[in-house]
Formats: sequence, structure tokens, C-alpha cells
Amino acid sequence: MRVISGKYKGRKILVESKGNYRPTLARVREDIFNLLLHNNNLDVNLNNVIFCDLFAGTGSIGIEALSRGAKKVIFNDIEKNHTDKIEVFIKNTNEENYEVLNIDPYKQEIDFLNSCQIIYIDPPYDHRFELIKNKILDKINSNILIILENDNLIELDNLILIKQYKNKNLFFFRT
Repeated sequence: MRVISGKYKGRKILVESKGNYRPTLARVREDIFNLLLHNNNLDVNLNNVIFCDLFAGTGSIGIEALSRGAKKVIFNDIEKNHTDKIEVFIKNTNEENYEVLNIDPYKQEIDFLNSCQIIYIDPPYDHRFELIKNKILDKINSNILIILENDNLIELDNLILIKQYKNKNLFFFRT
């Protein structure tokens, strides 16, 4: 897997061959950043954004945000081996505008999310939306752009389905 665009375009992202995560496909990453950068309704300038990759896994979404000029990226994953690989990638870039955390967002304080303007949420397969809503979304301040990747269609008043793939749904909404 490689970075799609920006200053790190083409660099290889470290991926475990037998990892317990599913890396976000290149076409999905491309769609996310095309929407962020070119959709006037979202009103996003990445240069002014603190971006959080909440269930980072490989870190591909957060790395793509850094590559495209995000002000700061917060990577979080409960698995230390995942965040160690993210650290290795970033240390080879000389970036300073990042933070890597090993926090369980369901059990630990997540106040750091309220400093973000964009939070990307692509939880593991077994995480139901109700759990995300009750343990994470309900604790976030208003006017934060949430990008949620989910296998199921979800109905919520302020939730807007932006893109649908064969087995993925991509939602963008503000809290």
C-alpha cells in the first residue's frame, strides 16, 4: 500500500501481512480526500485542520492527511504494534505535527477529540454503530466533521450518505 498524493506520494505504508485490520482501499482514500478538498459544502481547508484517525490500523488515512498538508494528525489505535508501524513511517518523514496514541475510545477519556476539526472513524468489523454513537459521538463537541466508514446503512437525522461502494458506506456529518 502506498500514499496516493501529496508530499509523500508513492511512499510505502507499512502493513502487516497477517494484521487484524483491513486497510482502507486506495479508491476509498482518494474519494475521501477529493470530497474534503473539493466539496464546497464541507468547507475544509486541510492546512487549518487537526485531523484524527481514531481507529488508525495502518494509519493510511492519517498519513494521507499529513501528506496533503493537514495542520496536525492524531493517530489512535488500541493495538501498540499498529501505532509502532505508524511511528516508523512518520519518523522517516521528519514530520513534527502529529501525535500517536494507544487509547481505547470506549473506555478511556477522549477529550483530545474535541481539539479536532475532522475525525475519521473506521472501526473494526465487530463494532456496532450504537456503541460508537453512545461511547464516542455523544461525547464530542458540536461542529466537528465526522467521516464514518461502515458496512451497514445507518439512519440518523444529521447523517448523510456521501458514497456507497459494494460493501462499504461512507458517511460525512457534523456533530
